[in-house]
Amino acid sequence: MTIVPPAHDVDARHERLIAQWARAGAMFGLSPADTCPDLERLLIATAARARGDSRLFIMAFTWLCRFGDLVAKHRLRRLIIDQLPREHWPVLGLLFDLVRHQTRSPRFNAVVKTCAQAALPEPQPLFDVEARLAATHKIVQRDAVEASRTWHLWVRPIELKNDALRAPDWLIEQNPSWQVRAELKGDLRASILVELELDPLAGESELELARRTGATRAAVRSALAGLELAGRIDRAAAGLRRVTRLRQPHAA
Repeated sequence: MTIVPPAHDVDARHERLIAQWARAGAMFGLSPADTCPDLERLLIATAARARGDSRLFIMAFTWLCRFGDLVAKHRLRRLIIDQLPREHWPVLGLLFDLVRHQTRSPRFNAVVKTCAQAALPEPQPLFDVEARLAATHKIVQRDAVEASRTWHLWVRPIELKNDALRAPDWLIEQNPSWQVRAELKGDLRASILVELELDPLAGESELELARRTGATRAAVRSALAGLELAGRIDRAAAGLRRVTRLRQPHAA
């Protein structure tokens, strides 16, 4: 049996979600969260709620078009598979497909391909508010962008809200750990560093890092070699394994 949370709990969770986006630089008119968001989990939570909040979807789209390089894409794909209910995959897939078309970049191809494995049975408007009335239903169906028809989630052309985004230096000042994400442009090395930061046990073996990032063991080994050379991690033998830890800054 599905337990429906009380309305005030839902509202509180939604406010926390918006506060995290505010910390990420999206100006919703709400105070930013006190701590740096887990960006990949924030995107997953957004996919689960976006149909009921068109502004949330539009702001996430705008943010990704401008700051998508901050997303650790290997980790995101693994979290989609492990933690996002499949009913929400088309929403997230549509979001990244629109970003892909807008930016003309292939960097989220793997995420889009993964989400495409779950299809909605019947075409329908993306946003709940547009699905409720027959008149708006027909308008959205008529004006939907072509990419949205592929996902059976009609959405009209979206205007970017760049004026509602903070400047890049504000983002990094508020979320210093995102500096390395920007430098690595969200590649496999970024996913590895995020996992090591959030859970030191992630570095107990190359196999564990491969599982958490969804990459091959060979790809993880190559990425670790680059991170070790750059001085970002330390590696040590532990029996037949090699344990990886984030390198701690030396005391002044």
